[in-house]
Amino acid sequence: MPPHTRVLALLLTALTAGGAACAGPGAQAPRGTPTLFDDPAAHAGVTGEPRSTASSRFWEHWGDGRAELSTYRIRTVRYGEPRQGELVLIYVTEPHDRRAWIKDDDAIEPHRVEVLKLNASLKFMTGIYPYSVMTSVFSPVDDWGGSRFRPVKISTSVQEWCGNTHHELWPGTDGFRSLRLSYFAGEGERMSRTAAPEGTLYEDALLIQLRELDGPFAGGGNWEGRLVPSLWSARRGHERAGPVPATITREELRAGQGTRFTVRRGDVETRIDVEGRYPHRVLGWSTSAGDTVELVQTRRLAYWRLNDSGGARFRAELGLDPDASGRIPR
Repeated sequence: MPPHTRVLALLLTALTAGGAACAGPGAQAPRGTPTLFDDPAAHAGVTGEPRSTASSRFWEHWGDGRAELSTYRIRTVRYGEPRQGELVLIYVTEPHDRRAWIKDDDAIEPHRVEVLKLNASLKFMTGIYPYSVMTSVFSPVDDWGGSRFRPVKISTSVQEWCGNTHHELWPGTDGFRSLRLSYFAGEGERMSRTAAPEGTLYEDALLIQLRELDGPFAGGGNWEGRLVPSLWSARRGHERAGPVPATITREELRAGQGTRFTVRRGDVETRIDVEGRYPHRVLGWSTSAGDTVELVQTRRLAYWRLNDSGGARFRAELGLDPDASGRIPR
């Protein structure tokens, strides 16, 4: 099937699938979902059996049927000015079918792979109009070789009043596949394949990997290699995503509070603070570009069941705007 035909088929499937992806018990994933390229499992290097499975300690915490929701106050620079906003990091385990890397509660062996999903929801205002950015990272919890929790899929969507964009990556053993849908001239709709050496990391997945949820990152030491910058940073700079030289160093925070990881790529530096005790929450981070992120609150909730009017009270508990309806006052 030609690539443009596969893209069309995938988009039609998404449009006709409705809201099943986050529905409650009984939701059925569509069968026969088309993929954008052949054999996604082989591309990701997730075939056969894993080298080892996630530990019982991991599943005691992450197998309780709830998600971890952490809210953050954020200061970010856009169009040369600082903006105040809110960020929510949502971590949850879910089953995927490795033939398509799509969530499927009914996926069976040998195709079922448990992943840790991170949804990062960022919202901020720029003058008259808002920005809404959602980045999703999907990382198998078992050890399939390479770095632990290495991602198999990353996607970012951005909505603002100029239009919307969507960018999706499928990391592989020797590079990544990319699908970008954009309203900007010079970008448009295109698929591409980018080479990357074995062991390449992805900046979007570091908010999973640096938490060391089931073993130390980089063997407990520092790391040096190639890093693919976050899709949001590529979006902001209208740049093509690709691997660049990078280092990650670690140092202990004072009083045993945790670990500070410093990520350096070119002239960009990001310092990420991770809590010392399990489950090693991300306490916040700052960048050389002037962004700062500070943890507000964390709750473990089955948030998909809190979609009636009474569920709004949990927004206040998380430090979020209790009424996100966007209603215009009279």
